[in-house]
Amino acid sequence: MPSPIAHLGAGYAIYSYYKEQLPGDSRRFWKIPLQLGLIAGLSLLPDLDVIPAILYRDMHRYHNNISHSLLIGIPVAFLVAGLFHRQYRTNFWLWFVICLLSYDIHIFMDALTAERGVMMFWPLTDARFNSPVKIFYGVQWGLGLFSLWHLWTIFTETVFSLIVILALRYFDKRRIHPSDIIS
Repeated sequence: MPSPIAHLGAGYAIYSYYKEQLPGDSRRFWKIPLQLGLIAGLSLLPDLDVIPAILYRDMHRYHNNISHSLLIGIPVAFLVAGLFHRQYRTNFWLWFVICLLSYDIHIFMDALTAERGVMMFWPLTDARFNSPVKIFYGVQWGLGLFSLWHLWTIFTETVFSLIVILALRYFDKRRIHPSDIIS
């Protein structure tokens, strides 16, 4: 699995993509950092299962299992989007899409990591899915919590996050939307 560095970079990218559509209020300066924090937090949410994994010293039993299902992201997105919709009195479906993307991008990133795969479609199947293309080296739990090999993960994921941030700034300065390039 990628470390929180890459997951937060992806959460920031989702926030940056949608920030113009999110409610803003100059009288409430705390709203924007709160929105960014919540969206970035959703990109880390599937990894809460690492807490019991560390406590019980059994990564294989607790980590990358049911919380790493794309289908679990749907009720999570409904719940959080409902809270945001109620708080900000804005479009529920906009919040739903942002929340679902923030949660599910984590799962796709984990599938692109040199690990055992994720239970992407649980409860429909217990099968683990792993991409043949690896983008992230990831945190190798088998090496222990404090391994020197994790420095490589920190380095590569910091570079990944910097590339994401620089690309977002590049497109924003030129008023180019990333979807304009694809179409």
